[in-house]
Amino acid sequence: MMKKWLKGILLAGAIIALGSISQGPVYANTMQSLDYHVELQSDGSGIVTETRQMNLTEDTEIYIVMDNLGGSDISDFKVSDFGVPLSFEPKWNIHASRSEKSGKYGIVTTDKGYELCWGIGEYGDHEYTVTYTISGMVRQLKDGQAMNWKFFDGAGNINPASLTLTIDGPKPMSVENTKIWGFGFNGEIHFENSMVAGASSGPLSDTNYVTILMQFMDSPFQPVLSLDKTMAEQETIAKEGSDYQPTQEEEPTSFVDKIFAAFVGLVVFFSFVLMAIGLMFRQKAIQRAKPLMSAKDRRKLNKDQYFREIPYTEGPMADIAYMLEKIDRGKIENYFNALLLKWLKEEHIDHITEEKGLIIKRNESVLQLNRGQVEGDDFENRLWNMMQSAAGEDNRLEEKEFTKWAKKNYKKIDELGQDLGNDSEAVMIKKGYLDPKEITVFKLFTSVVLSSTDLGEKLSNHLVQFENYLKDFSLVNEREAKEVFLWDELLIWASLYGIAKEVAQQFEKLYPQYMQESQFTYADFYVMTMFTNSFASGYHSGQSAASRGAGGGTSLGGGGGSFGGGGGGSR
Repeated sequence: MMKKWLKGILLAGAIIALGSISQGPVYANTMQSLDYHVELQSDGSGIVTETRQMNLTEDTEIYIVMDNLGGSDISDFKVSDFGVPLSFEPKWNIHASRSEKSGKYGIVTTDKGYELCWGIGEYGDHEYTVTYTISGMVRQLKDGQAMNWKFFDGAGNINPASLTLTIDGPKPMSVENTKIWGFGFNGEIHFENSMVAGASSGPLSDTNYVTILMQFMDSPFQPVLSLDKTMAEQETIAKEGSDYQPTQEEEPTSFVDKIFAAFVGLVVFFSFVLMAIGLMFRQKAIQRAKPLMSAKDRRKLNKDQYFREIPYTEGPMADIAYMLEKIDRGKIENYFNALLLKWLKEEHIDHITEEKGLIIKRNESVLQLNRGQVEGDDFENRLWNMMQSAAGEDNRLEEKEFTKWAKKNYKKIDELGQDLGNDSEAVMIKKGYLDPKEITVFKLFTSVVLSSTDLGEKLSNHLVQFENYLKDFSLVNEREAKEVFLWDELLIWASLYGIAKEVAQQFEKLYPQYMQESQFTYADFYVMTMFTNSFASGYHSGQSAASRGAGGGTSLGGGGGSFGGGGGGSR
């Protein structure tokens, strides 16, 4: 833990230092796409083929930096432009003119490795195919084999608008015998046709890089290079600073590390004493600002109290997501369930039954979507467009189809959930339910505390009291029982608390005609719950699978311990 703390300080210092440096030059040269194809060989080497779609308007050459090879070597370097091979220049001169470099390529040896270079030639569009072989990409570990390679570094580079990557090997690769992670960019990585395939979800920038970690459980290679680490140790180092969940095993600590850690421990101890004093004063300042009370205290305050109406009618349900979160309700899957019922009521979706199976026939429920993609970036429209994307062109969404989509696109759902909370917080502040208060400690440190206004306290209490009301049907009288239209609205809101199905059953017990008069049926609740569970299952499975190395979303941070380089650009 001490080593992680120290690394955290160093990382923070590096980030601060980098933040103080002005941005690098803006290149007029552009790269529309960058594709990597890697063929791993049985000896652990890799034949790399890069395809670069570029438009060039300045400078004389393109170059790729290979400066962290760790014992690997580069060979068989070749370049072609629109399929026409360039000629190898054995004594590459980076200071030569554009005309002298035109149609040629070469290698520059540096103190840290190599630079792979080729002449731009005529300005305009180019399609470069660059191939080279890297020895020792796959290395022998103490308990397995792995490739941890940085293919591209965006810092100061010509960054592609899109990036794709495929990695093949001497034997088929799958989740059963290979673990995969991607670092440094937003996108995904997964198994496809016995290979690994990855892609960015958008353009790369100076802060991005592309590092791929692959671990091979059945040791299919005969590597020429080795690494004095276990696979678990390698995974832990790579995941530091990443979005992936950390592994449990810690890197062994040497005697020198222990002595240094003891010294750092003393510094940390006194720092914590000062920090504790500061936190004590900060906590008192926060309490004076009257922050929102905890969910437990809110429920205790409103025990046996009831609110019999929809608690918020000033806008969409998404408006109060922040307030619901503070009482431990309103998960993103609850919102999805509520919106499914809303869309069903508005006739934007229908559920139908289709016969499946060639030999053994079975009926399966399918959601028929009655519209395509919709405009608008609010929460409801974004969630609809996700569902429609999963359904595809036929606008028919099957349960397994949605599970698969949610697993593959869990990062998009993550982003949607984060935006839901942030947007709700902004709305609650704007409408006067929350009051942001700035607190200061020792006249040095400031932070913002969100406290409830009188209006916000009333809403928070009503949200809890409304749930109490939905769960206590002895309060519902005969007059209320006949207001079926209002009950349908109550059921949509009950979904935000995860109790819609139970509430519907209780409604019918109290008023047997309810299901005949309602726009909803038992089958509706069953199917909507089924698809909600598919959505939640795929989403949470995607989060877990990516961390385990089974493929999924990549991480913007992490990727430590890698070899390679991938820097460069034009000059």
